[in-house]
Parts: sequence; C-alpha cells; structure tokens
Amino acid sequence: MYKLSVSICFLFASLVIALFTLIISDGSFEPTTDQGATLVQDLTAVRIWIVVAGLAFYSWKSATNQPSAVVVAVLTAIAWIMFLEDYMVLDSVLFIASHPLAQAVVFTRPIFLVALTYVAFKQWEIDLR
Repeated sequence: MYKLSVSICFLFASLVIALFTLIISDGSFEPTTDQGATLVQDLTAVRIWIVVAGLAFYSWKSATNQPSAVVVAVLTAIAWIMFLEDYMVLDSVLFIASHPLAQAVVFTRPIFLVALTYVAFKQWEIDLR
C-alpha cells in the first residue's frame, strides 16, 4: 500500500507539472481579468517550485536512505493548506477546469491528499525502525 501511495503522489506531481507547462505555453487558460491573470501566473509559479523542490528533496532523501518523515510531513501540510486555499478562496478567481488535464488534476487531488497523508504517517513508522 505504501508503494502504491508513493506512486500516486508521483503521478499527481507529474500531472501538476504537465498542467503548469500547459498553462504557461497555451493561451487557452486566460482568466477574465488582468488581476486574475497575474494571480494565476504567480500562484502556478510558486506552486510548481514547491512541487519540484519537494519531489527533488524527497527523491534525494530516499535515494541516500536518509530519514524523510519530516520532509513528507511538511509537504503534506503544505499540500493540505494549498487545497484549502484553492477551495475556499481562489476557486472563482482561477479558471474553470474544462481542459482534460486540468480535470485530471482536480479529480485526482483528493486521492493524492489521502495518499500523501498515508505516506507521511507510514514514513514516520519506517524512519523509527
């Protein structure tokens, strides 16, 4: 179950990176206001750096067999905060998920959050052995 959850997390990160690439390269994700456009660019840039840095740091810790429970716990907290922020504040400002890739990200996000939370708890158990 642990390896499946880690795979789900990596799959979701890949979807987010692909969506970010699409948003940057495609003009079809234009919000209706200039303020919305600036917000989308700023948020996606910050979030993609968090995703890439988290992936790189977790992968490096795993590859060198170092404890990574703290890293996963911090990434889990950030992921939940970003989810709540998106759901409560930014939902109407960003874009409606009409593109299939955006729909895939929206649909798999709750699955990713559950899998990441499971990985965080399991990683503490693994690191304590």
